[in-house]
Amino acid sequence: MCSPELSDLETSVWQNFGDENLVFAGISNTNNQNIVNNFIEENSLTFPILYDPGSSGGVQGGDTYDLYYMPNDGSPYPRDFIIDQEGIIVYANNEIDTAWMLSIISDLIQEDNLLLGDNNEDGIINILDVVLLINFILSIDEPTSNQFWSSDLNSDNIINVLDIVLIVNMILNL
Repeated sequence: MCSPELSDLETSVWQNFGDENLVFAGISNTNNQNIVNNFIEENSLTFPILYDPGSSGGVQGGDTYDLYYMPNDGSPYPRDFIIDQEGIIVYANNEIDTAWMLSIISDLIQEDNLLLGDNNEDGIINILDVVLLINFILSIDEPTSNQFWSSDLNSDNIINVLDIVLIVNMILNL
């Protein structure tokens, strides 16, 4: 991967999401630690760079490369992957697309933080969430996709009075 691309990943992805539920690593095809250390220093990288076992160096890949090889997709390196919480590859590309990567990562992290019934996304289920739910039903406010998910308490893909009953019962611990 070229230095500008790595710098972009460093600042846009790693520095923004590194402290959240995100594992981020570069994979090198050389086991020469001096080369790796110089590369890290030259590019001011702070995310971990791991060695791809089985690699003989050069453009040949190692075990990781072989597992995730994308045939007929340009050069063998770089490969950018985003793997979700269940181990499913949700992004694979041989050219960096930071905006797309950021969108996917944001969606994955947001999904982890969603709480059913927390329509205003403040981490608490209370009367404010009921008011917002009523506003959605009356079309006073338009829910985002996350708000729709958290408002549809019975998962019938409709926000209605049944969801109000369920959220009130949640609040009253019924």
